[in-house]
Amino acid sequence: MKRYNRWAVMFLMALGITAFTSSCNKKLDIVASNLGSEKLEWQSISDTRAHLMGIYGLMRAALVDNYGHWVYGEMRYGDFTPYSRADLRAVQENKLRSAYPLLKDLTDWRRFYAVINAASLFIERAPEVMAKDKRYTERDMKYDVAQARTIRALMYFYMVRIWGDVPLLKDSYDNGSFVELARSTEATVLAFAETELLAAAQDLPYRYAVGTQSYYGENYGTWVGVLVNKITAYSLLAHVAAWQGKYINAEVYSRFVIDNYSQANLELMTTPALVNPSDGLFGPSTRAQILAIRSSYELGEATNTGHIESLTLGYPIVTKAKPDIYVSRDTINKLFDDVNDTRFGIDSISGLVRTNYFTNYNGDIPIFSKIKVIRNGNGDSDFSIFGSNLVFTRLEEIYLLQAEAKAVLNQRDDAIKYLNVIKERRGLKPYISNSPKDLLEEIFLERRRELMGEGWRWYDQIRLAKIKKNNPVMNDLIQKGGIYWPISSDVLERNSKLVQNSYWK
Repeated sequence: MKRYNRWAVMFLMALGITAFTSSCNKKLDIVASNLGSEKLEWQSISDTRAHLMGIYGLMRAALVDNYGHWVYGEMRYGDFTPYSRADLRAVQENKLRSAYPLLKDLTDWRRFYAVINAASLFIERAPEVMAKDKRYTERDMKYDVAQARTIRALMYFYMVRIWGDVPLLKDSYDNGSFVELARSTEATVLAFAETELLAAAQDLPYRYAVGTQSYYGENYGTWVGVLVNKITAYSLLAHVAAWQGKYINAEVYSRFVIDNYSQANLELMTTPALVNPSDGLFGPSTRAQILAIRSSYELGEATNTGHIESLTLGYPIVTKAKPDIYVSRDTINKLFDDVNDTRFGIDSISGLVRTNYFTNYNGDIPIFSKIKVIRNGNGDSDFSIFGSNLVFTRLEEIYLLQAEAKAVLNQRDDAIKYLNVIKERRGLKPYISNSPKDLLEEIFLERRRELMGEGWRWYDQIRLAKIKKNNPVMNDLIQKGGIYWPISSDVLERNSKLVQNSYWK
């Protein structure tokens, strides 16, 4: 775990940031149980490994705390309906100033800045170790610093989507500085993130510890699907560009991923393989990932909170009577209207239901069970301990992003080609060029089906509304700044240079 010195804490408190701690990913935490006193840190390769894995642990905590990844990305005007929780209903209705502890915590950005500060500190101090410990090679430092830069850029991109303008810290504050910092514009922050990702992409490998090589003394099997890589950086670059409406760049970056994903051992997946709780993308398998946050049961990382299953599962999958959130039958029928859809479909003759995404369809409440990794994926329903991965992006998502970019750039045939790659893998009829259905709307509809429960719905609605300008509610929110969250009062009180987002004043 990263331990900040007193000067860092003083600065972070001034900015509205406190050192945030959480249990680190133990697969990443092969690293080590003690960091020693600060004066003994940054001496050896074991220190760099410990600090690097601490960054990953802080990132996981930042994303899953209070189910943030899913509440931010799925609940506002989304497909999920709260069963009885008033706090989640307030988010669904965009009433983000409501006095619920969940909302108070989610308006606080300090946990993201804890990750950023840890990454910045690593970037600054890792070179000291190479000078002191001959075991820490130039290759090791290049890989490590590139990972830290990638994660730092991801945190800024993540925050910009939530709050818009945010303070931009390019250096760590373990140096005694004590200042207050105003917010930088969204464009400035994303320009920095893009620069960081481009630099990191040059140094990141497609795979770690290939063949006879090792990385921190471990082989490929230890790191696969765990660490960010070159494909991660280009995937994030594509999203940073798309968020800004820079679709020429988004097309270039996402095409790089599609042209090179095999070098990272990635693959497009069938629906049954995708959702398999023990061997699928969300389960504890050793599959390659573009960007996933692991939570292995075998390594003691599985928990009963911080997973989407804690919100979406209910009886008969677990003993919990009702889920906290669910997708209504009307929404399911509207979205999954092709009987051949392998994600969900109802046979018109037999009445049999495909259950890859939903179970209990004919019961009181349908259960969203696309992601249902109980313990190691084979757990007993009596034990609601979950070990699923938080999958930030995957290859199917990037194909659909490429289709989106092609459509915006009026490269219609290519857009159809990439859209149909996903449609055909899910058993759907291909989109044809003379279809009366709007191509861009079809691409976003496919994203809505394919990526349900993965934290994309809210951001997809924003991007589509910016392009089409045909959603009065969303376009009004965009115009008035209502797409962003309010800033925590605790953060505002600690930094006089910050002001509340205008929509929430």
